[in-house]
Amino acid sequence: MKPRRVSAQDVAEHAGVSRTTVSFVLNNSPGKSITEETRRRVLRAADELGYMPNQDARRLALVRSSAIGVFITHSQYVYSDVFISRVIEGMSQAVNRNRVQLVIHPLRFEEQGYMRMVEESGVQGVILINTREKDPGVAELSRHGVPAVSIDFMEDSLVDQVYVDNRGAAREIVKLVLEWGHRDVAMITHAPLEFSASRRRFEGYCDALAEYGINPNESSIRYGSFSEDSGYKAMNDLLHKEPRPSAVFAGNDMIAYGALMASRDNGVLVPDDISIVGFDDDYLSRYTNPPLTTMALPAAGLGSEAVNLLLRRIQAGRRGAGAGAGAGEGAGEGAGGVEGTAPQRIVLPTHISIRGSCRRIHEAPPGN
Repeated sequence: MKPRRVSAQDVAEHAGVSRTTVSFVLNNSPGKSITEETRRRVLRAADELGYMPNQDARRLALVRSSAIGVFITHSQYVYSDVFISRVIEGMSQAVNRNRVQLVIHPLRFEEQGYMRMVEESGVQGVILINTREKDPGVAELSRHGVPAVSIDFMEDSLVDQVYVDNRGAAREIVKLVLEWGHRDVAMITHAPLEFSASRRRFEGYCDALAEYGINPNESSIRYGSFSEDSGYKAMNDLLHKEPRPSAVFAGNDMIAYGALMASRDNGVLVPDDISIVGFDDDYLSRYTNPPLTTMALPAAGLGSEAVNLLLRRIQAGRRGAGAGAGAGEGAGEGAGGVEGTAPQRIVLPTHISIRGSCRRIHEAPPGN
């Protein structure tokens, strides 16, 4: 009978450390907070047990030694979400400049084990898209010392963040609708509110209404789920509401596309009968009928800035470990370095693109 192969888990148990620590030590991963005593204990345990690493896994680790991972929640719509495509486009430009690889991991909503994917792919750092409020996976990455950047605002600054002010931007575009005379303004969120960006945009919607002395009405709020289809269904429901709202704020442009189609199918003219505004300014927003008024986000800039910040963080860890700069030399050129070890927050600007989907009823001053 063929003897059982000694596994990395066997080494971890023999050394009294985690499987993750064994992976970091045996793959000589740079920038990890592992003491020299722990490193020696792992290597001694591997030697005593006669551990032989899987050669395919070792080759993969070598290939990925200059790679960063992109973890994207809501895998069903990753490749149809234009905003994410634009973010990845910006990332691709940055990784090409710095000669590193991009490893994309679409995640299901219920997946939380980020460290498992870090170990399997051997990436040196992670960029997170569509994080949830108090996402346990973020705390896990921070606890294991894995460099990470979130392209979403998070209350707890456990990792670096590159984002737009979703709350302030949503408030700004909804205020425009109110300034143009609308009072019954509905909202369709682009995702469940446990997602950070969705929550912040909803809060901005409520902030704008409050400035005009309007209480948010639950009957005027619908909840989308990342897709045009969810926007279509939510808008179809709003169009049969009595009284029908005069304007709708869609939480992103994909939701707005569905809302525009639902309006057309119901014989409701945009903007004559109802106004619609979106959020993102995707490529298609200027080519809808009518062209979509929307909040423009620097999607490619978010991706590029996130990569540059992550590579600076990885390099700082390598220097701290005495391992040299390694792959990604020159990362983040012109963007400044990582100062100290505290997580950084970088906020990029937004602006409204006014087109034809929202009409002015009359000028209206704030209600307070």
